[in-house]
Amino acid sequence: MTTVEKQLEDVPLDMIPYTDASGNVYDFGFGLNWKGVINNARTAKYSAKK
Repeated sequence: MTTVEKQLEDVPLDMIPYTDASGNVYDFGFGLNWKGVINNARTAKYSAKK
């Protein structure tokens, strides 16, 4: 609950994403859709990798 309370709902990318033991970073838009990695206008706009 502490993590949820620290999040600023009106500020994008205000949290440090979780990184697992294999080095996968669970950042905004992480995951797969049926066609592969999600890559659309929203993930481009909010991606930390600019």
